[in-house]
This record gives sequence, structure tokens and C-alpha cells, in this order.
Amino acid sequence: MKKAAIILLWIFISTSISAQIDTAIRAYVSDTVFRNAGISICIRDMESGEILAGHNENMALTSASVMKLVTTGTILELLGPDKVFGTKLVYAGSLQNGILEGYLVIEGGGDPALGSGYFKDHYGSFLDSWVRLVKEAGIKHIKGRVMAETYIFSNQPVAPGWSWSDIGNYYGAGVHGVNVFDNMYRIFFSTGNEGSSPEILGVDPEIPGLEIESLLKASGNSDNGYVYLEPYGKHAIIRGTIPVNRDTFALKASIPDPPLLLASMLHNKLTDSGITISMAPSTSRQMPGYMTDSLLSTLKYIQLEYSPSLGEIIKVTNLESVNLFAETLAWTLDNQLNQRMYAKLNGGLDIIYDFLESRNISQGLYMTDGSGLSRSNAMSSSFITNYLVYMGRDASYSETFRASLARPGEGTLEAYFLSPELKENIVAKSGTVKRVRNYAGYIKSKSGRELCFGVLTNNFDCSSHQVSKRVEELMLEVYRSF
Repeated sequence: MKKAAIILLWIFISTSISAQIDTAIRAYVSDTVFRNAGISICIRDMESGEILAGHNENMALTSASVMKLVTTGTILELLGPDKVFGTKLVYAGSLQNGILEGYLVIEGGGDPALGSGYFKDHYGSFLDSWVRLVKEAGIKHIKGRVMAETYIFSNQPVAPGWSWSDIGNYYGAGVHGVNVFDNMYRIFFSTGNEGSSPEILGVDPEIPGLEIESLLKASGNSDNGYVYLEPYGKHAIIRGTIPVNRDTFALKASIPDPPLLLASMLHNKLTDSGITISMAPSTSRQMPGYMTDSLLSTLKYIQLEYSPSLGEIIKVTNLESVNLFAETLAWTLDNQLNQRMYAKLNGGLDIIYDFLESRNISQGLYMTDGSGLSRSNAMSSSFITNYLVYMGRDASYSETFRASLARPGEGTLEAYFLSPELKENIVAKSGTVKRVRNYAGYIKSKSGRELCFGVLTNNFDCSSHQVSKRVEELMLEVYRSF
């Protein structure tokens, strides 16, 4: 009798929990601001992997930056958290009496973070160190040029499906064999009254040969300025509006040719230090075949600049949602595991799919890039929670992966999930593009039960902030009910 009573009680409690969550999910999806929306929700138990509640779990929707979880988790499992990238500074040619007849070469190793603002302490003033090391190598004159060697990746830096309005802006920066300063520069303006034309104050860092045509207007208090410039281009057009009455306002844009910029900056620093150089800086894209077999046999190493660990890079990628880092990691898979020079994005995506299929967790995923910037990326909440169960429970580096997700009050969750009940019990990755607001992550319930969740919401009739507040209310019910 006692056993039967316990079973009946368990059934009653489970039914009650299910009813509470079902009611909360129905309240979410029936909100009038979602009357035209596509919504996919899935809540899974971490121990069993069982779906506990959901709505349209198998509906694939635009993923936005939640896709970064797939890229970062896969490369973490395949290459390990201690993997580092190296950028080599070498010279090739004959060095006699301080005269180098040949090239000083920055040999890219696919480091996504060289000189990154997220890792200032790690790299320090690396260009100044390079100048000192070149002098210590005895080079006083380069009868040749500074070159940036980018053969590790293809020279087609942006993913298919990226919007023209994204590519010229910092979050649309392309992938190169030599990346630097987050492949980002700033254009500084001063602005006047409503409707006036902002004045360009300067660019940092300066981009060699760049022409800027500004069609901006000062209006309101929001940044709605967009830079239009293709990779390797020279003529940038800026449209839209930026805030009124600012002494200084910065638009962040993507560097059109990061390898050439770094070669130019090193060239300038060397000449400023007294080292003379005969020719203008260049890149292997501009001068394919410059490194002949005879020159290759003369290579001498000056410096190997190491990146932070892959684990550290992944932490920033997910916490701050850095598209450049995620894209570079996808390309790296093709280079590292297919052993391919001039690696491409598609090769990396194939490796990700193979990894997921080998673990039977690829259903409901459609990848066209590594970051989620393309709107042709899609996933279902069933897929992402299935993936999170694997990464959080079965993966070799599950602790590193979990630690890369944002906690309330930090990164992309800086303003969200701040209620006392959630603040110490949830970690997540957000994903946002126009009319898309998605969340996926882990939550520990009030009873201590571990769960994972995916809440994907596309095409809503309110602000992204209002969607996030509704997701927070739903997660509070999940916390309290299980």
C-alpha cells in the first residue's frame, strides 16, 4: 500500500509541475506581441535528456548568435582548451652588414585575437616588441618590403548570406590569416543639432588609402549609423543617423584589409625607429608567389607571438558574442583537422556536422556560418537543448564550455535575468538580430534539479528588451516549478 501511495503522489506532483509549466509556456506564446511570431521552446532534464516541456520543439528558426555555442563547443571538444595560435615574425633573404635583401614577413597563424581589446594584457605593445627584436636581429635596412603572409586561410573573408549592411561594420568583420585589433577601426565624429551633418574628426587606427564619404545626419540619441565597405575596398560610404550634440562619437567599422594594415603599421614603426625600407608594405594576396623556394630556404625566425588559450578565447566569444572569433574558429577546424592551407568556412562546417552526426545530435540544425550572423542559419529548440545536454553532461571539456556562458549581470546578459532567484542559477547565450531574440543555456531549479533550455523567438511585435523580460518570467516559472 505504501509503495502505491508513493507512486500516486509522484504522479500527482509530476502532473502538477507539468500543468504549471504548460500554463507558463501557453501564456508566453499567446502574448499578443507574439501573434505573428515563430516560437520554439524546449526544456530538458540534464540527467536523462528527457524533454519535460515545450512548444514547437522541432521548429527550426533563425538562430542568431546562439549558433556560437555549436561552433565553440565543437572546436573545444576537437582541439582542447589548451590549443593556442601563433603569429610568426620572420625574415627571408640575405642579411649582411645590417642590410636585408628580401622580406620581413608576418606569417599568420589564424589567431583571431592578436592585439584584441579583450586581451590587452596578454599582447601588450607587441608591435613595439617586434621593432626591438628586428633591431636585435641586426637589421638596419630592408632592401625589400614588409609582407603579411595569409596562406593559412582563403582570401574570401566573409560568409555567404551576410548582409551588405553588416559587412562594413565591426560585427561583420571578415576572417583573415592575419587578424589584428578585432579587425575593427573607429571613425570619430562631432555632432550638432537635429538634422545637421556630423564632422569627421579622425580614424583610429588609420587605414592606408581609405576614403570616407559620409552621408550621416545627427538625429535623436541612438546609434543608427552604418558603414558600407566591401573587403579589401577603399571607398567607405556611411549612411544613417548618430546622436545629436556630441563632442565625440565613435562608429565602429570593420578593417577592410587587416593583413595589409598590420604590415603597414609595422613598416611605419620600423621607419620611425630608424630602420629604412625600400618598398611599400604588401600581402601574399597582393603578391602571390613572392616567396620563392630559394627565399624559403633562407627563413630565419625572429618571434613567435602566442595567443591566449582556446578556452580563454571561447570564453570571450560566448560571453561577449564576438562574431570574428566564432568565424575564425570555424575556419580553423578546416585548417587544423583537414590539414588544409587556404582553409575555407565550408570545410569547418562539414567537420562540425560530422562531429554532431557521430553523436546523433545534428537533427534540426542548419549552419551557413560559425557565428550566426547570416539569417539563413537556423536551429530548433529541440536541437540546441539536445546539444546542451551533450556538452554539459558527456563532453570531455564540459566545465570549460559551461564556464564560457554568461551569467546574469555580465556580457550579453548584463541587464537580464537579474532577479534574486535566477541570478545564481542560470547561465545562457543570447542571440539577437533584427526581429530575433533567442536564449539557450542551463538552469538549476529551486529543488536543485539541473535543466537546460532553448527559447527561440522570431518576428515579434515589440522590442528585443521586452522579449527578454518575458523570457525571464518564463525562466522564473521553470526555476520555481521543477
